[in-house]
Formats: sequence, C-alpha cells, structure tokens
Amino acid sequence: MRFPLHLILCLGLASFAAAQTPTETAKVDLAKAVKELGDTKKEYADLRRALYKDINTLDDEALKLGRELRALEREEERRTATTKTLEREVANLKTIFDYSVGVLGQYSKAFVTRLHPGENQVYRENVEAIDQKATSLADDPKAEITERVKALEIGIQRIGSIAGGHRFEGKALRNGSESVEGQLLVMGPSVFFAQKGGGFEGVATFAETGTTLPTVVAIKGGEGQIAEAISGMKGELPFDGSMGKAIEVEAAQETLWETVQKGGYVGYAILALGGISFLIAIFKVWEVSQFKVPSRRDLNLILDDLLSGDRDAAMKKASAIPGEAGAMIQIGVSKFHEKRRVLEESLFEKLVTIKPHLERFLPFLALTAAAGPLMGLLGTVLGIIKTFQAMALYGSGNQKAFTAGISEALITTAQGLIVAIPVLVIHGLLKSMVKAKFGEIEGSAIALINGTTEREKPKPSKAERDAEDDADDADDDTDLVPTPA
Repeated sequence: MRFPLHLILCLGLASFAAAQTPTETAKVDLAKAVKELGDTKKEYADLRRALYKDINTLDDEALKLGRELRALEREEERRTATTKTLEREVANLKTIFDYSVGVLGQYSKAFVTRLHPGENQVYRENVEAIDQKATSLADDPKAEITERVKALEIGIQRIGSIAGGHRFEGKALRNGSESVEGQLLVMGPSVFFAQKGGGFEGVATFAETGTTLPTVVAIKGGEGQIAEAISGMKGELPFDGSMGKAIEVEAAQETLWETVQKGGYVGYAILALGGISFLIAIFKVWEVSQFKVPSRRDLNLILDDLLSGDRDAAMKKASAIPGEAGAMIQIGVSKFHEKRRVLEESLFEKLVTIKPHLERFLPFLALTAAAGPLMGLLGTVLGIIKTFQAMALYGSGNQKAFTAGISEALITTAQGLIVAIPVLVIHGLLKSMVKAKFGEIEGSAIALINGTTEREKPKPSKAERDAEDDADDADDDTDLVPTPA
C-alpha cells in the first residue's frame, strides 16, 4: 500500500514543480504527503482495531465451537455406547425370541405326534393349521409368536379337559379294519369308545393305523359297561397300565371257533367237507373190518364136501359165511362141477362186483384231499380282494388292518391243508386195507378154482379123510419146542 502513495506523491510533486518553484512545490507536496500519511496511519489503526476485534470475535467463536465440538463428540461417544448396548439387547432379545419360537414350534409338532390316535380328529387339524400359518408369518415376529402361543393354549386346554374326562363325537376303526361312528371318552392316557346304537365298545390303543382314526379293541366280558360310563360320565372303566398293549395281546388271542369264523363261507365248506370225509373214513374202517372172508379151514371143508359129491353140505357151509364173500363161495359151490372156465368167469364176475363195494366212498376221500387246498386258495384270494378293497377305502398306511386282512385270508388255506393232509393219509391207509381184503377174497376164489384139479383124482375114503383132518388139527395145535440135544 506504501508504493502507490509514494508514486502519487512523486507524481504530484512533479506536477507542482512544473507550475511552482521547487521549494514551494516541495513544501506543498510534503504537507500533502504528511497529511496523507497521517490519514493512512489512522486508517491503518482503524483497520487494525477492527481486525483485532474480528480476530477476538473469531477466537471466541472458535472456543465456543471447540467446546460444542467436544460436547458433540462426548454425545457421539455416549450415543455410540448406547447404540451398542441396544444392539446387544436386541441381539439377546432376538436370541430369546428365536428360542421361544423354536420351542413353541417343536411343541406344536410334538403335540401332534404325541396325541392319542383317538384325539387326532379333535386337535390335529387345528394345530397343523396354526403351525403352517405361523411358518408363513416368519417376517412378522409378533404375529408369528402370537400364532405359536395359540398351539400352546390348545395344549393347556387339552390337559385340563382330559384331566376331568373329555367326551366327543367321532369315528374309530373296529378291530383295526371297519370304520364306525360313536362317542370317544379321553380319561388321562386312556381312550374309550362306544358305537352309536350299541353293539360295539372297547378301548382305543396307541398303535398307529396310518389314518387319523384309532383302533378300538373290544373288551371280553362286561358288555355295555363302557357305553354306560361314556353316556353318563359315571361308572367303572377298564384301565391298562401298558397303554393298550396288554389289551391288544389279549384281544389277539382267539378261540378255535373265532378262528373258524374268520374263514367265512369257504372255510365252513372246507370244514363240512372234512367232517363228511372223516365220517366216511370211520364208516369205511368199520365196513372193511366187518367184511368177513372165509378162513382156509372153512374152504378146505367146503372143498372136501364138493370133492366127495356132497354139494348140499358144501352149500350149507357156504351159506353160513356172511356177506359178499359168502355169496361168492355159494356161486363157486354151485358152479364147481361145471367147466373150469365157467367157474372162473362166475367167480370173476362176482369179484368185479365185490371190488367196487369195497372201494366205495374212497374216491370221495381222494376228491376231498385234492379239493381242500384248492378251496383254501379260493378263500385266500377272496380275502386278499377284500383286503385291497379296505385299502382303497382307508389307505395303504394302515399296516395293522392290512396284515390282519392277510392273516384272515390265509386261514382258509390253513383249513384246506388241515383237512386235506389227514384225509390223504386216511385215504392211503383205507386203500391199503381194501387192497389187502380184496386180496384175501381173490385168494378164496383161486382156492375154489384150484380145487377143481382134485376132481379127477381117486377119492379117499372117509376114514382117510378123517385121519387127514386129525393130522391137520394136530399140526395146528402143536407148539414149537426146542429140539433136545
């Protein structure tokens, strides 16, 4: 700023010197310069004071802003600490919330699986719907936990209801296969069922059926006791400490008649066929054992009479032999003195009629032995068809009903084999007996035919025949004794 003043002063002095004398001009210029210098100093002083004032003001503002900055920094630190604390609290609360939601979710799932099958139709759909809705509200924690709590409330309500007895209308599987309507009563861990209109009642087991319906096993004895207790909410009820397993085992033990009943009409037909076969077998044993065949001694006596020409005595002795064998001997006696071929044909004709008489009813036994297993197979096929029809109605998840149906279907096969095997053995034994008896009869016929060879020989006297008979009697009565050394 000094350089321009000096320049102005120099220029002024130069111009003044040109107009005035140098001395005057210098004095004037000096006075102006002095004046200007004083003005300039004053101006500088004013400017300096204003600048100092501004500097002081700025310093005050800087101090104030510094204090505010430090206060803000302290506030920032405090807020940062508060934020971190809140973040930790939020993280802890989120952990607690997630744990609570997980526990409630596990509870709702476990609640469904731990229900008694008889309670499925009351609680299962509601709890599963709540669980699905809560899962869909995962983005809204408040709404999710609110839904989860509803399942907990249902569980608490259930505990209160079953403690005092919870009765409701529903369905159940009768012995694991047939669906029936009625009333169910939940008393603690036990569930009881009574069919509408009566006729069936029992205890629902814990066994899984693959459906929402429970399996009800009837209790033997005390009919009407469960129905009366359910309808009146008062009375005595059976209790099974094994949670239904003991009742199931007891119900599975069947009497012989119950097993026979499961075979149905085919089973009845098999057993009727077997009963007839056994009666026939008893009759055939009696008939064959009662079929009299003449002894060798009787035949010899008859032959002796025939060879001696005493046909009447021989016919009388032959008439004393009962049955078909006696009739054959009588034919032999009547044809004895005719041609041998005539005798053979007559005896063969009679043998042809005797054999069917001995073998009668045996084909029926053979037919029973062959048809029994086939009828059992027919019953099994019909039972399998019935089982698959039940599967179409109640689903394939009911393994107990499926296996029970198969078991009942196989009963007819067992009945067929039980009948066929003994009948087959009896048929073989009777056939052997008949064959042996017919062999004896054939032997008698052959003896008569062979007796004709003696007709051409000289006839022994009566004394010789008596001596021969006495010798035969002596031989028959002689006991076997050791030969002395």
